[in-house]
Amino acid sequence: MSHNISEIIKNIKVSNTSVTEKTSVKEQLEVIEESLLDVDGFVEVRNHQLFVINPKQDGKQPCLFPNKKVKVYINGELLKKEQAVFEEDEITWETPPEVEYKTTISKDHLYVYLYIYPEIYQTNRLKNKKRSNRFIIEAEPISRELNLEEVVSEIVEDVYKKNIRIEINTTAIIDEILAPTFKEITIAEGLPVIPASDGYIKKFFSTSIKEVLEEVKGTIDFKNRVKIPTVEPGDVIAQIIPPKPGMPGHDVYGKELKPNTPKEIVARAKPKVKLTDDGNAIALVPGRPSLTGTSVKYFDVLDVHEVYGDVDMSTGNIHFNGDVIIRGHVKDNMKIECSGSLFIYGSVYHSTLISSQNIYIFGNVMQSKISAGQFGLYYSEMYKVSQSISSTLKQLNDALSQVKHVLSNKNIDYSFGYIVSTLIESKFPSLMKNVEEFYRISNDIRKAENDLTLNIQITTNALRKFSSLQSILSIESEHMIHSTQVSLRELIQKMESLILEESDITFYSASHSQIKSNGKLIVKKEGVINSTLFSGSEIIFESKKSVIRGGKIEAVKNIHAGIVGTTIGKAPHLYAGEKIEMNEVHQAHVTMHTQKVNIDEQMNNLTLSYNENDERIDSNQRLPFYL
Repeated sequence: MSHNISEIIKNIKVSNTSVTEKTSVKEQLEVIEESLLDVDGFVEVRNHQLFVINPKQDGKQPCLFPNKKVKVYINGELLKKEQAVFEEDEITWETPPEVEYKTTISKDHLYVYLYIYPEIYQTNRLKNKKRSNRFIIEAEPISRELNLEEVVSEIVEDVYKKNIRIEINTTAIIDEILAPTFKEITIAEGLPVIPASDGYIKKFFSTSIKEVLEEVKGTIDFKNRVKIPTVEPGDVIAQIIPPKPGMPGHDVYGKELKPNTPKEIVARAKPKVKLTDDGNAIALVPGRPSLTGTSVKYFDVLDVHEVYGDVDMSTGNIHFNGDVIIRGHVKDNMKIECSGSLFIYGSVYHSTLISSQNIYIFGNVMQSKISAGQFGLYYSEMYKVSQSISSTLKQLNDALSQVKHVLSNKNIDYSFGYIVSTLIESKFPSLMKNVEEFYRISNDIRKAENDLTLNIQITTNALRKFSSLQSILSIESEHMIHSTQVSLRELIQKMESLILEESDITFYSASHSQIKSNGKLIVKKEGVINSTLFSGSEIIFESKKSVIRGGKIEAVKNIHAGIVGTTIGKAPHLYAGEKIEMNEVHQAHVTMHTQKVNIDEQMNNLTLSYNENDERIDSNQRLPFYL
């Protein structure tokens, strides 16, 4: 039995794309013309009237042939095939009714549209044709006079048959009929809802760091070119704007439409900020203003620890509850950790940097480990691996359906767990690796002394059955797989809300380094060589000449790259959840969810985007190789 099942699974094709070919057959009716003798009968249309003339003596009787576009009735019977006709026959005709207008309702049920077709101004008459013994009746369009009142009444009646409960603009209908645009016009509309406005925080400080070159005593001051936003006691750093309710409306069916319930901002002030009754956040001490938090926002003014020079053995490692500013380089084997943002005016060598907020490096990174938004970073990594597991389980379900169908047709008994185990081992080996990675991230969260959320705990338990081939054999039904998918979907939604607060890392270039953030990574100059980059949002190489040579570049959303790969050396690995833009690429291994593309030839201005509906990678150019 196991051999049969293995062979069936081996032949199962796991594919995300399908091609459907449609063939249309055009039927043509041909009537062979024959010479008309004086004794033969004939049919003729002259002055748009039909004439049938019987034959003389032994002449041929005239025949009519059917025409798809004109229905012909002979003595009340529809002409379906070649038929002889006589002068005494009663012959009538009609053309299939043309669509003269169309009324539609918008998807949001707020508008009724009318489209007038040119056919409304036309009727048909018999087309003049010379006499023939073998005849096809044809019609031709001509203009007609419209009964305006009758047409408008018909359109209005058609609209009301759709259960419309609001007034119809008959003036608009008349205007369109008298001076047609042959475009969709609105003839009735409901009352749109005025949406409610959520509460929000209006910040009076900038979160961006600027480089400004100033002249001091005749020379350019490069040392103090970085301007960090700061406030003084009494400064209003932000204002809480309360939510505004909306106003209801109604659709074209008369159904009431209610506005959304506005969300209120929940904000708290830390000890260095005062929050007034009218929603103003006022700084109590000098420092850098900060706004953090997801469901609850926190205002703070961070202290600043400043080092006027390099960080080395003379300064020691730095652990600070606030911002850290280094006006020099970070030398070999040093470590800096801070709860605020980290600003480095020089380069970083063989060191470790950890910041709860943003990191700005106005220099290069060499053989170092750098992470920003540490707690959010865990969620970003877990979000990515959860997406991969969820996508693989969907493919697994599709493959299971194929295998079960084949086994059922062949009347082969099977163990459900054995099928799942064999499929995962042969078709989806990455599943167990991703589950192992999920466990690693959850353990890292525990080690960081952060409690696991309920969603993570539930998903961790659900994934245990996929942790080894032995445990997979115990899966008894699709329900166990489905429940795991539900847990993953809920966790992914939770992750999406938790990683909204992004911490960014900005640097000039990096070599043989590991740089991770739950927000953006911004590479301002030369690029990266043999480095591992991870972003919970997107990775942006600002210069079109920035390079990616070797290494691994991962972004939950997008990658905007300059020059990717070289003609020699190892190809870099790029992963993105939504889009990858490359100004120039020589070679690269690209992964988007479960889909992979290998590029091994030069391409310019290449854009790859993930098509979620079809589960495939779309490209603006022909791809050389699609795995």
